[in-house]
Amino acid sequence: MESFDSMTWILLAALVFFWAVGAYNRLVRLRAQTLQQFAVVDAQFVRLWAWVQGSLPANVRDAEAASDRAPGSLSDVWLACEAFAESLAQVRAQPLAAAPIQRVNIARVQLFKLLRQEKDIFLSDDTAWFSDPLQKKFERLKTQSWPMIVAYNQAVQTYNDAASQWPARWLAERFRFEPAAKLDSADPLA
Repeated sequence: MESFDSMTWILLAALVFFWAVGAYNRLVRLRAQTLQQFAVVDAQFVRLWAWVQGSLPANVRDAEAASDRAPGSLSDVWLACEAFAESLAQVRAQPLAAAPIQRVNIARVQLFKLLRQEKDIFLSDDTAWFSDPLQKKFERLKTQSWPMIVAYNQAVQTYNDAASQWPARWLAERFRFEPAAKLDSADPLA
């Protein structure tokens, strides 16, 4: 068997180099697509958060703005909105990291559960703040977010799959491409 000559080694090195550049660029592109998908979800979540907080009665908004704790469930809704907004800010600081994404999932579920309770209160007392038009708007905003969450989760899956396949996994480890976390796509009120 003949030994490789220098031209063969150069071609082999070039092949490995161009593969590595291509694999790295693919990981960067998939990560960017995942971040872009989260930005779409984030915009919808901010829209939902701002709408809920803006829909609360003025006395609750004014009391919370003055740092006075308003009594009752409406104050809990306000605080859940604030926790949701804070969790979104944490994800923006650490995009795709598992812990901040988990905080978004928890804060969103908590907010939705409180709104479900407010809906139940309205059913027993039609003078409550969460009236039928508000409930319908909330359902529409919530429903609009599901396809965005699914698209984000698909982008996460594609990125994570690419980063975990050998030999791209070797590059992902060297350049610290951490796996991305998924958002909970189940409806917590279903």
